[in-house]
Amino acid sequence: MPKLTNEKSMKNKSRKNIKNKTDKSNERTKDEKFSFDEEIVIGLRRIDDKPTEDFKHQNDKNNKKSKTSDKKIKERNRERNKQKNKEKNRNIGKKKNGKAEEPELIIKSKYMQNYDNDEDYDNFDIRKNNPKNKKSSKTDKSKTKKLTKKQQISKKRRKLIFKIIKWLTLVGIVIAGIAYAMLSPIFNIKNISVTGNFKISSETIISLSELSIDQNIFNFRTSNIIDNIKQNAYIDKVEINRKLPDEIQIVVYEREATYMITLGNAYVYINNQGYILEITATKGDFPLIVGYDTPEEQIQEGNRLITEDLERLSDILKIMESASSVEGEIANLITQIDISDKSNYILTLEKEGKKIYLGDTTNLSTKMLWINEFLETEEKKQGIIYLNVDLNTDRPYFRERIES
Repeated sequence: MPKLTNEKSMKNKSRKNIKNKTDKSNERTKDEKFSFDEEIVIGLRRIDDKPTEDFKHQNDKNNKKSKTSDKKIKERNRERNKQKNKEKNRNIGKKKNGKAEEPELIIKSKYMQNYDNDEDYDNFDIRKNNPKNKKSSKTDKSKTKKLTKKQQISKKRRKLIFKIIKWLTLVGIVIAGIAYAMLSPIFNIKNISVTGNFKISSETIISLSELSIDQNIFNFRTSNIIDNIKQNAYIDKVEINRKLPDEIQIVVYEREATYMITLGNAYVYINNQGYILEITATKGDFPLIVGYDTPEEQIQEGNRLITEDLERLSDILKIMESASSVEGEIANLITQIDISDKSNYILTLEKEGKKIYLGDTTNLSTKMLWINEFLETEEKKQGIIYLNVDLNTDRPYFRERIES
């Protein structure tokens, strides 16, 4: 207690001295200026014009101490804030009133205490630095592993039901789209075009197809249309193309008549494959085949010759091919072919007035050369050329016909 009394007495003395000084200063004239050199002030240190080295040294020390102390204070505050935040993070996820708090709902200001800048806070991930969340993920995995058999079966059933519903919806969408296309007038046929036809007219092909304008473009089967068009024996192949929304294109490939046979007083056109294309009363400009074995009841448009006649027809094709290779174009002169004897085919050249006993299809190239020679030497003579001999030992000959 004596120390305090001494300090109080000293303060009182200093106050009295200051009052005396102020009274003296007031007595001075207004023109006089105050100077620290002439006056003495108790309790204040004299301020030099230039600071001494000792004073600088002391100031540097004081600044360093203040800086270090500030750093220590900041570090302490950070450590305290970190501990507080750790405790808060531990409490995240704990149930309050039966409901768990989500870490995403935590206010940013709570965690800003740990960071000097917003950038440092943005890099902070609450979930990653939350140890309880890591534990919870492990517990979730353990829960999934510990599913009972009934739960696993129920899961599988749910997946199957979901897949079934998914596929049923897709099928329903497809059916709805088809129904819309079938009923919408946008897809009604406005144009039917035919290409590839030479013998049969486009109108005939369209009528055979049974397609009509304003019919729905999806309301028919292409296979049925093809079968309808192929009822005509001249049609070999058919292609049906839908050009949405309202056009049908029919592409046909026709057969070509190359030979003909007789059926009573009518003529039957056939092609190289033996298909019967047409039965007509008009004689065509094709070689006539006689001596065939196909029954008359089978000779109908669209049918084909029997196998024996087809084999002979293949021999005829060989003969005509070799005849067309000669310079005299003998193939154009042949008007009739007798196939009754497979070992001896008979060719008729009506314009030349000659018949040719060709024999079989061996040595056709040499036989055609002999025919060409006889046509030149026996020009304007009617008769028979005999080539049905052994050309290695015998010589072909021509026998002129004598009119009686």
